[in-house]
Amino acid sequence: MNSYQHILIGIDFSSETAHVIDRGLELAETLDTKVSFIHVVEYTGYLFPPDTPFPVELNLEMEFVEKAKEQLNLLAKSKARSDAACYVEVGSPTQEIVRVAQENQVDLIVLGSHGRHGIQRILGSTASGVLHTSSCDVLAVRIKVAG
Repeated sequence: MNSYQHILIGIDFSSETAHVIDRGLELAETLDTKVSFIHVVEYTGYLFPPDTPFPVELNLEMEFVEKAKEQLNLLAKSKARSDAACYVEVGSPTQEIVRVAQENQVDLIVLGSHGRHGIQRILGSTASGVLHTSSCDVLAVRIKVAG
């Protein structure tokens, strides 16, 4: 059995992110493997009709991308992983995570999962989408929902 060589940790900056990061980094340390982080900014263009007038050009994605890059770099430094690649992409989280994993020879993706049921399960989630479309292993770290 080959050990993992490259772990990609999905970051959504939610309150549960630290738990997911810690689990991914624990594995990376145990296996002495390369680590990368990814955050996907979802495309916001569909929120506004194409002919909506704005006084200035609105480019929310680029603002979100710049902020996410800063946050990911700070996170990597705070976890003593300044050498980790930090990817910030715009689009569908499922598609972008799978694409980046394929392009960078990732063999394990670590993501948080709420374990939703009912309509949320039918509509899908990022973890479920990545699990079903990725060609590499996926570790879904269970996120406990308060309440």
